[in-house]
Amino acid sequence: MKILLDTSFLISAIKYKIDFLNELKGHELVILEPIKIELEKLIKGKKKGNLEAKIALELIKINKIKIKKTDIKEADDALVNENEIVATQDKELKKRLKKVITIRQKKFLIGI
Repeated sequence: MKILLDTSFLISAIKYKIDFLNELKGHELVILEPIKIELEKLIKGKKKGNLEAKIALELIKINKIKIKKTDIKEADDALVNENEIVATQDKELKKRLKKVITIRQKKFLIGI
């Protein structure tokens, strides 16, 4: 099963030390190009999440997570357009999606 990873999910999973790679083992993990761009922008800024963004990009590289190109530049719109399961913490994005994986109680993953 293909699971698209959102920026908010990656940042939260790293922040709360959730081994999402092990939890989602056996599934095809993918990030869209706009998500990669968001992570790269976070690294350059001094905002919250820049360390987690750096770790996320390193995990993507080390684990050879597929980066899928898309014509849609806005990350949330691109995720909705894919019509796949999306791992996210974004409340507004969750409302737009049918299949979601999210982090609960800063400890574990749950499908909604």
